[in-house]
Amino acid sequence: MKSEFSPAEIQRMKDEAHEDMKETIDELRRDEPKAADAAGAVVGIALGGGASFTALYFGGSVAGLSAAGITSGLAAAGFGAGMLAGIGVLTLPVAILGVGGYAIVKKRRSAKLAAALDRAIEKLYKIQERLIANAEYFRDELAEIKAYIDQFKHQKP
Repeated sequence: MKSEFSPAEIQRMKDEAHEDMKETIDELRRDEPKAADAAGAVVGIALGGGASFTALYFGGSVAGLSAAGITSGLAAAGFGAGMLAGIGVLTLPVAILGVGGYAIVKKRRSAKLAAALDRAIEKLYKIQERLIANAEYFRDELAEIKAYIDQFKHQKP
């Protein structure tokens, strides 16, 4: 079977396909921010900590951060069960908002990653379609594209 393309054109197509694959994979890596997961938890913890600190400061019969202010604030937060229960009550917003912030960011990141993977897979399919017309010349490239597509499909959240 004779190709309608010259060896130079085939090489250009190979180079173009390889560059398109590299750009697609690089774009996918840029769409995967790792620090954002922690940022959601930090914001939630900061909000919860601020709320707890404010409740401690103003919650007792003595306002402030003196020994009397802290002990009365903890006792008041404990709803009559004592200062130890107050510590538990005041740490609850920190834990809930920290976990909630992390969960929200994680969900958004998973959706963003799934969309990026879908875009990458679509681009790889388009590259694959261009090369299939002369599959005998692009066997290695097609195998590499198939491997990436399989890998990205397994990474989808």
